[in-house]
Amino acid sequence: MTKRLVQLAGAVVAVAATLGMVGLSRAPLSAYPDDTPVLRLAWSARPERIERCRTLTDAELADVPAHMRQRVQCEGRSASYRLSVSVDGRPALDTLVTGGGARSDRPVYVFRELDVPAGQHEVVVRFEREKISEAEAGGSVEGKNGGVAEDTLMAGRAPREAEERRRRQGEAVPPLMELTTNISAAVREVMLVTYDIDRRALVLRTRAPSQ
Repeated sequence: MTKRLVQLAGAVVAVAATLGMVGLSRAPLSAYPDDTPVLRLAWSARPERIERCRTLTDAELADVPAHMRQRVQCEGRSASYRLSVSVDGRPALDTLVTGGGARSDRPVYVFRELDVPAGQHEVVVRFEREKISEAEAGGSVEGKNGGVAEDTLMAGRAPREAEERRRRQGEAVPPLMELTTNISAAVREVMLVTYDIDRRALVLRTRAPSQ
């Protein structure tokens, strides 16, 4: 008799657990706090390369194989950026953004979500390169080649290297981007701030509230 009671009790518990799982799976999504409008910041961009270049002397190049010689030598790093957001004049976000990879020389990736109260608001999003030292800011080519003519290989390589540096700089995100806009945040609305690579500026895009 006792054994049958135990089996019956186990069956009742199993049925109750099953009914509980079914009930939870049917719970309305509105039970979760998802009605708040969201300001989403999402973009990727190539960071600016901060370089200090100089022209090597003939003595410095003497022991370098001809096919490896580079008259202009550049050293540097990828810039980091300060991302800040204010809503109606009150700070909502302030963080440092760096490039990916072990040396932070890969594209920067931004993904942040901020809850915003429903209604009218003024939003300011600012993405600014961190300050650089005077030495880095001087990033011009320095030095003299000693007056000795360069070989054909080096003479042809220098313009290509300079053009490549100019191309990289042109593709980099601007040192300062700022978006100031007025929004009308509706319940469940997602407002996206992203980087428009063609305009090289931050832009606001909205998505209709979910039903």
